[in-house]
Amino acid sequence: MKVPNTRSQQKGIALITALIITSIAISIAATVMYRQQIHIRFSGNIAHVEQAYLYANGMEDWAGTFLEKSYKKHPEYDSLKDDWAVLLPPIPIPGGVMNGQLFDLQARINLNSLNRKPTRVRQQNNNQNNQNNNQGTNRSNNPNRQPSPNQRRNQPQTIDIAKITRDRITSLMRTTVDPDEEMGPAENFADIVKDWIDKDQTNGNLKPKGAGSGFGAESPFYQSLDKPYFSADTALVSPTELRLLKDMTKKVYKKLLDNQLITTLPIIKNKTPINVNTAKEEVLKAIGFDDQTVSNIIKKREEDPFQTLKSFLDFDDVRLALTPSQLTGHLNKEDLDVKSSYFLLQGMVRINHARLFVNSILQRKNGKVSVIMRDFSNPQKIKTSKKN
Repeated sequence: MKVPNTRSQQKGIALITALIITSIAISIAATVMYRQQIHIRFSGNIAHVEQAYLYANGMEDWAGTFLEKSYKKHPEYDSLKDDWAVLLPPIPIPGGVMNGQLFDLQARINLNSLNRKPTRVRQQNNNQNNQNNNQGTNRSNNPNRQPSPNQRRNQPQTIDIAKITRDRITSLMRTTVDPDEEMGPAENFADIVKDWIDKDQTNGNLKPKGAGSGFGAESPFYQSLDKPYFSADTALVSPTELRLLKDMTKKVYKKLLDNQLITTLPIIKNKTPINVNTAKEEVLKAIGFDDQTVSNIIKKREEDPFQTLKSFLDFDDVRLALTPSQLTGHLNKEDLDVKSSYFLLQGMVRINHARLFVNSILQRKNGKVSVIMRDFSNPQKIKTSKKN
């Protein structure tokens, strides 16, 4: 009977133990090195993001400079022929590239105007001014004389911008965005938006003498959903809020945003009329002009932009469309203009693996530009499906 070699066994166990300890040490070292690499990459990304943020601020300054120069050149109007409207190629920067573009937000229909209160304006008839001035003495000498039609036309009138906006949105939905009525009749969308931003709880803006459809939605509807929430009851801050609205589909949402048809500008103190020099074809049609008139307007402004609202109103095609018999509903000159105050800067800064998206709203007031909203998130990209 052989006696086991205890010394050999001990050597084998020691060798296995050493191998295990070595493996553990190597594993720990690899983990430490991996985490170190992660921290190095993380620190580098933070540094690159901070650099990108500075470039984004520089992009905003660049956009403001273009807008201020454009204002100094011609403060009366803005058009797509201005330098700020030119699409710039990608600009190389150390370690990456940046690009950006300015858009006129007043080329779009402002959804927040659905909650604007009626205003009083004085309608002027320029063709009759001289005649009225010449006859002023005779009128003052006869206090019992009834006012002429021209005089009545010059009296202050109430302009309901909310109703005009509702008609324009309804037209836009019916002809461009939702002709198949996935959200129901075109009027429904306007009333759903109106209910989302107004402070009352009247469903669908349905009033005794109102134009509501009765198919809107207030907080009780949204509270009944699987994931309940309240209606905002205040102005829209971002177009992305539309995803929360009743019956909203991805297809309709994508058309509204990707085609640059709507915006959500503040209306507390400043009006946001549509700029006819920059409005897209679909928006001009929603205003109330027919296809031929829209084609002629676009052709005219490409050759020579309208420098005043009067020059636009005196344009033959527009003048015919704005005759008293046709001046109804959304075809109303009171919410039109040839200059803008709000612009959107969209762009992207990439430095190595870091990317920063730029979505800044700029307001130009008296020739000075300031940033009133800033968002560095990635714009939502929604893939439509057959069901949506």
